[in-house]
Amino acid sequence: MVISAIDGMGGVGKSALAVHAAHRLAERFPDGQLFLDLYGFTQGKAPRDPGDALAALLGGLGVPPQRIPGDVDARAALYRDRLSGTRTLVVLDNAADEDQVRPLLPAAGGCLVLITSRRRLTSLDDALPLSLDVLPVDAAVALLREASRHDTGSADESLWHQVAERCGRLPLALLIAAALLRTGGKAWDLRRLLHRLASRRSGDELAGYTVTGRSLAAVFDLSYRELSQRQRLLFRRLGLLPGPEIDAYAAAALLDADLDEADLLVQQLSDHSLLLGAAPGRYRVHDLIRAHARTLAAADPEDQREQARDRLFAYYQHTARRAGVLLDRVPRQGPGGPAPRHAPALPDEQSARTWLRVERAGLEGAFEQAHGRGMGAHTVALAAGLAQIMVTDGPWARALAVHETAAGHLGDRRGRAGALTDLGRVRRLTGDASGAADALGLALRLHAEVDEPLGRAGALVELVRVRHLTGDYAGAGEALAQALRLYRGLGNRHGQATVFAELGRVRYLTGEFTGAADALTRSLGLYRELGNRQGQATALSELGRVHSFVGDLAAAADALARALELNRELGNRQGQATALTDLGAVRRLAGDHTGAADALAQALQLYRDLGHRHGQALALAESGVVRRLAGDHTGAADALTRALRLYRELGHRGDEAWALNHYGTLLLAMGDRPRALALHLRALAVHRELSKHDDEAVSLEGIAECHLDAGDTVHGADRLRQALEIYRRLGMRPDADRVRARLTDVTGSGRSS
Repeated sequence: MVISAIDGMGGVGKSALAVHAAHRLAERFPDGQLFLDLYGFTQGKAPRDPGDALAALLGGLGVPPQRIPGDVDARAALYRDRLSGTRTLVVLDNAADEDQVRPLLPAAGGCLVLITSRRRLTSLDDALPLSLDVLPVDAAVALLREASRHDTGSADESLWHQVAERCGRLPLALLIAAALLRTGGKAWDLRRLLHRLASRRSGDELAGYTVTGRSLAAVFDLSYRELSQRQRLLFRRLGLLPGPEIDAYAAAALLDADLDEADLLVQQLSDHSLLLGAAPGRYRVHDLIRAHARTLAAADPEDQREQARDRLFAYYQHTARRAGVLLDRVPRQGPGGPAPRHAPALPDEQSARTWLRVERAGLEGAFEQAHGRGMGAHTVALAAGLAQIMVTDGPWARALAVHETAAGHLGDRRGRAGALTDLGRVRRLTGDASGAADALGLALRLHAEVDEPLGRAGALVELVRVRHLTGDYAGAGEALAQALRLYRGLGNRHGQATVFAELGRVRYLTGEFTGAADALTRSLGLYRELGNRQGQATALSELGRVHSFVGDLAAAADALARALELNRELGNRQGQATALTDLGAVRRLAGDHTGAADALAQALQLYRDLGHRHGQALALAESGVVRRLAGDHTGAADALTRALRLYRELGHRGDEAWALNHYGTLLLAMGDRPRALALHLRALAVHRELSKHDDEAVSLEGIAECHLDAGDTVHGADRLRQALEIYRRLGMRPDADRVRARLTDVTGSGRSS
């Protein structure tokens, strides 16, 4: 005997699926088909007693009423005897629980039993479970169109999708919406339907999902009534969730409960099909279920709801800020205030990054709710918790909006100072050096006013990075000196190591390669003293770049290989991806195109696994260069196109322009000089606007080659001289040597003027 137990939320289509399957399978069961509604969740009807259900089934098998025994066990024995040796299909629809179903199961093989229930029938050991989710969007739209039979004229296709999504792709909601269209005549169209579905009459968020004989709220109420008091409370608290998912930690915060109790209650709501499994330990809340929960929660005392929301937000922000401290290379202020009763351990960077990515939708939803409700402290703290993952994953336009909002809260000067520092960082990443400097300048003043030296030092480090962009290396050095004094005063060797790493960057950008190597070596030493292997890996990666700049490719490859090994030992996939990307560039410079392609392919896969779009773009752009050099112009164009798309989605104009230079070089190699020149000119304008002088020189080189390809030696040589002057000023010796040699080829002289 085969038993299939189909479970799912009310209205998801369990009965329809069972009936459809029964029709399709009928020929395989020639001895008959039985269908019985057990009324487990039927408005106005009590669940069928097993004895009554057996009587109905025996009647369906042709047993006269007078021959049906009065005893339940006797009825069950007769039922099983009648089915023995037959091939019969039995559909037991709308079961209340396992106890109702067990007496109705045949005893011998050859039969198929299909059971539907809103509950997950976990103790039916022989049953094969099938949990239904909502429809895919295309299927939802198809059902809506077919059931409505409504002429919508030239309605935009997107409106159909909006209605389907508004219905949560739940079949019952779609059928109710379709009925409104089908019976409403010419007075109804999709826009009016959307308005109806959004209506909130009498405080009922599902008021629009009602037609004669059908009410979505009533369907959900049947499940709610079957819950215990604690289960009902958690269900109502689902209405406070700012995101689409819940786990035991969030449930514990909402209920102020022990973690074990919260975990059990969440599982029980899932067993009642009021939550949908999303991942191990995590459950998705359907939008319409959450709307019904909000309606029911409105009857709870307001102070209890606000306390629950406050606990949830406190859990989110505290855990997010703990995660941010683990991820940020600059020492960061940890979360303030008392810790939540229960929170995940987050022992390392990988676990911190994973938690932030999993919870990001909830964190952003909590931020929006906190801001909308005037909860300034939560708004600022949640923005701080989101800072690291927004920088890593983008989009930076969203990060700007979040940090600008948080920075506008005037009550908490300490929190506002942190928000301004995060705002400065994102403005720097988007190329707004002036705006970044303004935000960081105000952050520094606020940190000084509240006597927050750690925050002030962190803002100074960010200011250094802004000054990198503008070429103000003297100012960057001054800011680093101040930050170093602050970290030394605090006895914070982690901060000192960070400063020396930044100092190394400043020095190699100004051509002080010996000084850069010295600063990075000191950073490496401090990280070793601290036992901070991640810091060591980062310093080694930077040393690899310094060696690459001076042309010592063997030393560069060695440093990057050690960085890669450390990151592998640590399980830091992002660090591995960074080291592999740099190693790919070094191998490219050494002429090892095969080795470069291999390293970049590994880096790209790691970035994809991490969902790190900025890293993916960088690896793709480098891959495009390698493929061009190897003669694979088609592959190069594909890689660079994908890199450019990612940079645009992230809003990273500077790196987009950097990739445009590579694309321009490729187009020239392919013989498309006009497009190549246009791309280099576009890149040049962006680099000048953003004061990215090293990339400005690369654009000038590209423009020069376009002129030279056209036979215009005068303009070509002039652009090469401009590029050479920039490389000389920045101390970028290998690049200056390359351009000087090219000038000699073109003019017979390497002079810059």
